[in-house]
Amino acid sequence: MPVDIAPLLDKSLFEEGTLLADVLASLNSTELARRRFREIARVAGLVFTGYPGASKSARQLQASSSLFYEVFRKYDAGNLLLSQAQAEVLSQELDIRRLAATLKRMRSQRIEPVELKVPSPFALPLMVERFRERLTTEKLNTRLTRMLKDMERAADAADQPVRSLRLDRGSRGRSA
Repeated sequence: MPVDIAPLLDKSLFEEGTLLADVLASLNSTELARRRFREIARVAGLVFTGYPGASKSARQLQASSSLFYEVFRKYDAGNLLLSQAQAEVLSQELDIRRLAATLKRMRSQRIEPVELKVPSPFALPLMVERFRERLTTEKLNTRLTRMLKDMERAADAADQPVRSLRLDRGSRGRSA
């Protein structure tokens, strides 16, 4: 199936407008926020850590904070402690500002389509995922080994181009 590279060439793919929503949709931010909420709930005094010398176990603290998290998420979505947990996940765990700066830098670079004779090594994770979806008696490891040998053989004797892209920083000129 051909890939539409127009959003890449007009650089609309690198827009920061929906970055936050895209990041949250692409990962399990709820679990990260739940973990962060545990510490926030402890500091806020919502979770009792126990008396001196008789502290509660980590499992008990996790259960208590998870209960508070779920109740707030379900019935008080605008709760400041929930917002704090999500903000900390985005700033500390994901460094959203750095992601935005990277997208901005990518928008300023020149994108040059390059014809590859064989699939790039960057395509390997996508190819592996495609192989996992196929039903076969052959083990994934065996299929991967065979696929890598085939790719190496094809790279040595390549004549048919496959479309790929290369980011060029502009000031360095063309790189091989």
